[in-house]
Amino acid sequence: MESETPSFRFALEYAGESVNCEVVMKSACYDILFDDRWMASIEHTDDFTWIQASGVILPESIIDEIGLRVESEYK
Repeated sequence: MESETPSFRFALEYAGESVNCEVVMKSACYDILFDDRWMASIEHTDDFTWIQASGVILPESIIDEIGLRVESEYK
């Protein structure tokens, strides 16, 4: 039996287009997929901010928006 990795999806405006953003929980970060394509990994810092750990460089506003969604989803 396979274990299911926690994830959720939402619509996100990126580069002038609406994309299906999926956030996949990992042990030390969250993987970010746009329209089922891996884009980046983000992490929550000790200062309670979100940073991009790897991937395509995303605008800080996008990272912040995704981070807020994560916080809302996993209160």
